Amino acid sequence: MAVNLSPNQLLRDEHYLVLNKEIRQTKNGDNFLILELSNQAGKIEAKVWGNNIPQCQVEIGKIIEINGKTQEYNGKISLIIDSCQIVNSEEIESYKDKTPTLVFDIETIGKKFEELDASEQEYLLENLEKNTEDKEDAKKRTALHPIFGMVCAIGGYDINTQKGFVLSLSTKKDLVPEKENFSYQMFDNEKSLLEEFWIRCKSFEQFVTYNGENFDFPFLMIRSGINRIKIPFEANKRWSEKFIDLQNKLRQNNRAYKLEFLCKAFGIKNPKGEGVHGDQVSELYNAEEFNKIADYVSRDAVATAELYLIWKEFMSGEI
Repeated sequence: MAVNLSPNQLLRDEHYLVLNKEIRQTKNGDNFLILELSNQAGKIEAKVWGNNIPQCQVEIGKIIEINGKTQEYNGKISLIIDSCQIVNSEEIESYKDKTPTLVFDIETIGKKFEELDASEQEYLLENLEKNTEDKEDAKKRTALHPIFGMVCAIGGYDINTQKGFVLSLSTKKDLVPEKENFSYQMFDNEKSLLEEFWIRCKSFEQFVTYNGENFDFPFLMIRSGINRIKIPFEANKRWSEKFIDLQNKLRQNNRAYKLEFLCKAFGIKNPKGEGVHGDQVSELYNAEEFNKIADYVSRDAVATAELYLIWKEFMSGEI
């Protein structure tokens, strides 16, 4: 989220947290500073030109009081700082960026293998699941593919409010949330569920997932297209701060860890600890165990959120 400022706006005695500081050079070889600043309204880039550097006290992780003005270039607002000084009397936490952030996870169900026609069965076994050695196991993996499966539940968690929600397909209307800070909403069909999810997404500016780049977002996008639902933004755009996939952030040797083992390593409650696993969701759905699915996806969302907060504070490099 960016600080909302207008072009050519004078700033006097404004306070910001310094997130990052870089020394760069102009074409003439003169030094200047590039700063990344934040407050509760968001983040903004600032510049200190060479002749003003002596008038500026800047240190990463400190609050600075600045004087300067805004500048617009290629549609982007930045600050040009004339002078600044470090202010030590204020709490850093209140100046951290509070970008509306949604952590979410989806659960999916698939058609039974016998419900696929001959060409679909062949495509599943010989193409999509050709690396699955156990062909009987491969037949049960239709839920992994949006052309044969559908979304049955989405669990979301708001980082700032610390409240969550579950959107779930269900023939029952009395699902009871496992967690007090969660609300459950039931739907008769996938289209209504997805429409509600995208409406809720409009309130957020950043999205956190575990394997969302490869699974959750592509699955949601394809199912939304099949249901003729318009997505409100370009979902899962790579190299964007808008989308954070923790599986990619925490890879080693180009190999991804399973979420449950990262939870164990980081001291986070295992979302599968209650005996439910993702490959059981179709079976639970057919048995009308909708509450178990909703509880499971809520635990996944919370575990991912806890992992995100650890990554953000200790591993992301941010103040």
